[in-house]
Amino acid sequence: MKISNWFFVRCFWPFLLLALTSFSAQAGTPYPFTVTSEKVGQGYQIIAHNRGHAPISVQVSLTSVENISSDQSFPLFAVIRPNSDTTLATIRAANPARSFRFSTQNRFHPGNFRASHDPGTVYRLPFEDDRSFVVGQAPGGPMTSHNTPDSEQAIDFTMPENTLIVAARNGVVISAEGANQFGGQDKSLLSMANHVRILHNDDSIATYAHLAPRGVIVGVGQRVEAGTVIGYSGSTGYSSGPHLHFAVHQLLRKPDGFASISVPIRFYVGNPAYVFTPQYLQNITANYRSPGQSPPILDIKKRARKPVDRNTLAKPD
Repeated sequence: MKISNWFFVRCFWPFLLLALTSFSAQAGTPYPFTVTSEKVGQGYQIIAHNRGHAPISVQVSLTSVENISSDQSFPLFAVIRPNSDTTLATIRAANPARSFRFSTQNRFHPGNFRASHDPGTVYRLPFEDDRSFVVGQAPGGPMTSHNTPDSEQAIDFTMPENTLIVAARNGVVISAEGANQFGGQDKSLLSMANHVRILHNDDSIATYAHLAPRGVIVGVGQRVEAGTVIGYSGSTGYSSGPHLHFAVHQLLRKPDGFASISVPIRFYVGNPAYVFTPQYLQNITANYRSPGQSPPILDIKKRARKPVDRNTLAKPD
């Protein structure tokens, strides 16, 4: 049987987080995901290959179709588990006496569009014990840069460069970038924020961004526990000053692919724990030894009468 004009097109659907324009397992390395076609008997199987550590959501469409029959409807949406191969569909000739042809297109995004972030989850603070930092941006406060669905629930902690950053929840590192050197309010730096992304057991993904040059000390595939040091704070990428941008994301299916949205975050401090939703200008201490208490919110009027400490001013991305 003659198969004519078959071709495969792979379309990379970029992460929307923080205007980071690519999702890479390591610096400069595209995520290791492909969709291929393999001949089986009188037909072809469309197979997804995920060689990375994150689940992948993929949309596969058929174009240039002639005389085909499929065991699946298209466009086809699927979730491919880490380090796995999954047969998505089998294509055959609708009329075996004639040749058939088809081409495929796909869009994919790290994450699981079928999963939901567990709303009961609470996070430890993403910085070392006994340090105190002010929330520079949070839902309910002035939003100078968190104005898109992927960032509107994010939290910015204003802190000096090279502050130790720790994992806020157990998980697996699925992306790590520490090679970027520069930061500032130039739009050309939008894709140059050093970061670590960690996959949780509910398939939500945490992003720790704007880390220092060479400030990432974990590797892709590494399992970390809450409190494990993962890097150092900085101001790389599109940033007005040193801070940590922390967000947790889940994936949504859309008619034209997928979109990453940020989800509300609750932290805890103390032992026994006090659970709270972070607020703008809240001064939070990573205390996990004594009983937890509600972190205070700085009084702007009182601060206006005191000398300004530039290291604690709220700064946007």
